[in-house]
Amino acid sequence: MTEFDDLTKRIIDKLDTLDDKIDKLCVWKTEMETEWKNHMNTIEQKAVGKEKRFYYIIALMGVGFTLQEIIRSVLFG
Repeated sequence: MTEFDDLTKRIIDKLDTLDDKIDKLCVWKTEMETEWKNHMNTIEQKAVGKEKRFYYIIALMGVGFTLQEIIRSVLFG
């Protein structure tokens, strides 16, 4: 009877150890998923900012070239 109790105790101890490892793995995976989502959000925000900046530069160039042509046609016209 004692051997059975010892075996049962060892099995339960192993299961407890595995349970702890699985819990730690789940916590780690959840943290990694959160970090990944934050990273992707940051990348998206930076991309949107770069896109807006690009369109502003194109618009300013268009306004600048238009003003240059208007001034040239008025002065030298």
